[in-house]
Amino acid sequence: MLIFGTVLALDAYSVRGDIEDARATVTQLQVAAGQRDMASLPELGDELADSATRAVERTESPLWRAGEFVPVLGENLRGVRFVAESVDGLSRELVSPAIELASSFTLTRDPATGAFDTSPVSAARDILAAAKQNVSDAASELDSVNTDLTLQPVGEAVDEYAGVLGDMGRMLDQSQAGISALGALLGINGPETIVLAFLNNAELAPLGGGPAAQLLLTVDSGRVEVVEQVSSWDFAEGTPAPVEVDESARMLYDEILTSNINASFSRPDLPTAAKILDAQWQRIRGVQLDGVISVDPIALAMILQATGPVTVSSGEVLDSGNAVSMLLNESYLRYDGHTEADDFFERATSAVFDRVMAADYDVWAMADALVHAADYGSLMMWSADAETEAFTTGTRLQGTLPTTNDPETVLGVYFRDRSSSKVDFYLHADTVVTTNLCDADAPTYTVETRIWFDFPPGIELPDFVEGEFFDFYRTEVFAYGPVGASVSNAAVLEAGTATATGPIVDDLGRPAVKYTVDLVRGQTGVVRSTFAGVPGEYGPTLVRSSPMINPIAITMQDAPCG
Repeated sequence: MLIFGTVLALDAYSVRGDIEDARATVTQLQVAAGQRDMASLPELGDELADSATRAVERTESPLWRAGEFVPVLGENLRGVRFVAESVDGLSRELVSPAIELASSFTLTRDPATGAFDTSPVSAARDILAAAKQNVSDAASELDSVNTDLTLQPVGEAVDEYAGVLGDMGRMLDQSQAGISALGALLGINGPETIVLAFLNNAELAPLGGGPAAQLLLTVDSGRVEVVEQVSSWDFAEGTPAPVEVDESARMLYDEILTSNINASFSRPDLPTAAKILDAQWQRIRGVQLDGVISVDPIALAMILQATGPVTVSSGEVLDSGNAVSMLLNESYLRYDGHTEADDFFERATSAVFDRVMAADYDVWAMADALVHAADYGSLMMWSADAETEAFTTGTRLQGTLPTTNDPETVLGVYFRDRSSSKVDFYLHADTVVTTNLCDADAPTYTVETRIWFDFPPGIELPDFVEGEFFDFYRTEVFAYGPVGASVSNAAVLEAGTATATGPIVDDLGRPAVKYTVDLVRGQTGVVRSTFAGVPGEYGPTLVRSSPMINPIAITMQDAPCG
């Protein structure tokens, strides 16, 4: 028995060495992939495959498998084997095929038909699906290991690789969401009708702004055709779209949520916006939508980093440095009235779309730009197809708030302009979140938000930029607490000209507070919401907010205990 145990211990030590080699190679792969060092990827992939194969081969011996039935020793051997198999699976199911695809992935169009070749997208989708299944299976196996019965180094290895699998799963979710969005835009699943909505952050809404310009697209097997371009003026105001929304949403966002197209992105829930948009398109054109993709000028600026400058039909040149200011401020000062500025917005967004469709740029740089845009909340996608929509579940691309507080406790701080102005180019905000987990059964989260406008000295703005309804700037602030929590306090610390509180409702499975803040130049509004949680699992606290031109400053702090 002593010899038996000694031999297995030596094998286990060797396997651990192979696993350590594999871990180091995974780190190098991540760096190389982040730097798009395609030349280094194949060699690193081979190194990972060699280490993983050696580790698994050692655990496949009859002696090893027999040892897994020995009390105490067996749990250690099982843990080591599961880690080895996990690394080997990642190498075979993800790393090797991904490297092969990455080295040749490109978007090409048939010069005769103009259709994109969708086979690389299909291949990427298959690789990601297989990899996700592998990660899920491996995570289940590692979770079955009782680390209370293992030696410390084995337990640490199991926990460490469980963390690696968690990170890998989140990365795969993000990648799968991106490939799903690309596939939807190219019509990989057959003919679909999609609206590409360009949001205006200068007239802010929780999801970004009103859809100032929209492109109606038909897509099918790589063919993308623009059917029509419209602006918000093409949708009549005042008549609610025939669509059902939750009463909580109507209480928070008023009847204009469904009766004014520019308010359709008010609720921080893209499926709600897509449903309203679909109803509006059916009403004005008799067109039913299969998908909605929203993008704002902040995302366009990121995209222009990949494509390079774009020349608008009227002669202006847009680049990553001037796109936001040109689209959301300078155009309003340069062009007279709503119509001319909106026309420029349409021309500019159409020019960027055409440039993206040309596909003559670094696709990996474009992928980075789109990931950053989605992470900021400036790029979202909804699909009527349940399978396609499922690919975006749990990612920022889906445009929804999480339905649980684990693995992260996500709070929401959102803003909506109610002055019918374009002054949110000058809006600033900061938020301080205090998390109190001293009583695990009754956690509290305090969210204090400050807003103000920072105008250049002496600037005079056109009436339609200043807002024509009031002689002040009205901004609604919405604070969302954790899932299942309740509001224990809602306070106005600085009212500005006037600040009203309410309603306070449960929306999207969370408590939500609305504040209506009226400010004039030089004033500040400060509101504070406190949310009381219920017993349960709470991950690290994060804040999601409207994608603002001037990014919101967020400070996280823990309440002292004792």
